[in-house]
Amino acid sequence: KVRYTPLSRARAHILLCSHHEPHKTTLLSAHSLFLRNNTMSFVSNSEERKKKWMTFMETNRMFFGSGNDENENEMNENKSCLIVVDVQNDFLSPTGALSVPNSEEIIEDVNALVDVFSERNELVIFTQDWHCPEHSSFASAEKNKKPFDEVVKCYKKNEGGEVKVVQTLWPDHCVQGTKGAEFHERIRVPTSAKVIRKGFRKRVDSYSAFLENDKETETGLSEFIRGVNKGLELSSLTSSSKSDDNAAKSPKITHCVIVGVAFDYCVRFTAEDAFELFDRVVVLEDVTRAVNLGDSVKEARKAMEQKGVHVVKISDGDNNI
Repeated sequence: KVRYTPLSRARAHILLCSHHEPHKTTLLSAHSLFLRNNTMSFVSNSEERKKKWMTFMETNRMFFGSGNDENENEMNENKSCLIVVDVQNDFLSPTGALSVPNSEEIIEDVNALVDVFSERNELVIFTQDWHCPEHSSFASAEKNKKPFDEVVKCYKKNEGGEVKVVQTLWPDHCVQGTKGAEFHERIRVPTSAKVIRKGFRKRVDSYSAFLENDKETETGLSEFIRGVNKGLELSSLTSSSKSDDNAAKSPKITHCVIVGVAFDYCVRFTAEDAFELFDRVVVLEDVTRAVNLGDSVKEARKAMEQKGVHVVKISDGDNNI
């Protein structure tokens, strides 16, 4: 009796067919070849993607700094970080509650970038939508409203007055503790990465990784980045190998790269708010996908470029920042 672990439909089919004794050896050999070829193809593809992004970073060395290059100053003052926005099942899976079209296409590039930044000892951050049930951004929480309708939300400001924000109403998605809120199973989240959960306050949505939609409430990421930079500064000041001149050039995360979903919402507002902390901000458009409601993509690109965000699409030959 043949036993198997159903890693794939192909494997299950091959092993079940192997009950036919005359073909058993041939079928099992075919199965082994199938696994080996697919594994080799996957590894080769992953390495090529990593090489592509390493070349991109090398081309833009002034932006990304030297990483782990031992031939250069170990404590390069220009450091960069990677922010991966909301790569969760409800967004990336075709059956997700708020599936972003073609978003599974970005998974391997996300993984390659995470590997590259991790190998360079650069900071990697993942954001995670983390809504409570009956969240105020859900269409189901509003009477006589349906998904993708818009309403105006009013938020009181700490110093008095209020701010009015146009809120798109969404299908219930990324509810705390559900499968849809988990990171996609093919996304690699290293143990060294920082995970920032946002949108967990019932009264207000949170597109940005830094600020909720009331434009006042912080998610905690800004404080975390400041803490990392303070640690880098103290580390350089206490290093016995540093002269006074070099100590003045304390290493600091000054550059930010953003990927994920959705280009026209959470990626956009994360990029806009990132300028409060970083000197330069890049969105790699090839590694994002958009919800694309009305003119949302056009408006997002215009808003980011007006803010000074570098929206880069290397598939169009745009290999320079």
